[in-house]
Amino acid sequence: MKKFFTVLGGMGTLATESYVRLLDARTPIHRDQDYLDYIVVNHATVPDRTTWILDHSKPDYNLDLIEDIKQQSLLKPAFFVLICNTAHYAFDKLQAATDIPILNMLQETVNEIKKIKPDAKKVGLLATRGTVEAGLYDHYITEAGYEEVKPTPEIVDMTEDLIYHDIKEGGRSDGKKYHELVRRMIEEEGADIVILGCTELSYAEEMNPETEYPVADSQSIIVDRSLEKGLALRKNN
Repeated sequence: MKKFFTVLGGMGTLATESYVRLLDARTPIHRDQDYLDYIVVNHATVPDRTTWILDHSKPDYNLDLIEDIKQQSLLKPAFFVLICNTAHYAFDKLQAATDIPILNMLQETVNEIKKIKPDAKKVGLLATRGTVEAGLYDHYITEAGYEEVKPTPEIVDMTEDLIYHDIKEGGRSDGKKYHELVRRMIEEEGADIVILGCTELSYAEEMNPETEYPVADSQSIIVDRSLEKGLALRKNN
């Protein structure tokens, strides 16, 4: 297979499946051969990213991802897609493991805000405790000229309950919980738009779309970037 890309997934598996579904659904097709060429690495046993970020004595997920990147680089994909916001904590270290570009989900998400909510000034964030406490999105948001609105500790607890209890453990999303999180960030915390900074939240958005308040869905956005680059590869065949 030539002119393909590699998806670094499994963090978690339901979120990776969501990415693939969205990618395939958005691809303009008339026959089987119109779909994009890609490899999905569903590395479900990668250690939890938040656990390591909060306690570096725990198993380091980066070692597994670097191994995946080096293995896949031998196949020479055109680019990588990393389907986990929190895994971007050591993005530079991951990119240093290969000469092949890795799409930066965080940067792409913030870039898209001006299209979704052109008048936005305050950008809220819903994400894992690791992403929030490590400030993964901070630089991207402030560099783009926005004021960041971080979730309160209570909202972080509610977010992790949805991510870990309902989706990762239970294999299902709770639409009421998800919509309440977005509502609180907009109405109570004053955000103009909310970044869904975890692919499990993107899964929740796919299952129960938010229709009342604007969100910047990181996974949906990286799907669009993957599609654009994948179609460009096809044109160059």
